[in-house]
Amino acid sequence: MSYTQIKATHSAIKLVAIRGAVQVDFDTTESIASSTLLMIDEIISNNHLSITDFVSLFFTVTPDLTTELPPLVLYESGIKIPSLCAVENNTSMMIPRVIRVMAHVQWPYGEQPHKHIYLPGTISSRPFSE
Repeated sequence: MSYTQIKATHSAIKLVAIRGAVQVDFDTTESIASSTLLMIDEIISNNHLSITDFVSLFFTVTPDLTTELPPLVLYESGIKIPSLCAVENNTSMMIPRVIRVMAHVQWPYGEQPHKHIYLPGTISSRPFSE
């Protein structure tokens, strides 16, 4: 199969990275779980996606969140998206109790822009904020 044939069969869908962040009220299993699920639900609903559109998720958590892992929350909720989690550096600019995600998504909407989701308490000081 030539490059042109491959491109023609896959031109309607592209891979995009959608970012999100949520501030957790407390470092508890329940608070981390509900915040993680809320953030993923907001990404899905604001971008008109389904779970099957996701390729992978990369989470980070601030070092003050230690009681639960976002990928485990999704897995235990029946959401089977390949996921990874890391702890952010503890810096003076750190917003406390924040979970961030970079969602790699099959984007079926061509050049229509996707929406990054920053829920209250996660004022972004990062580059490329939209």
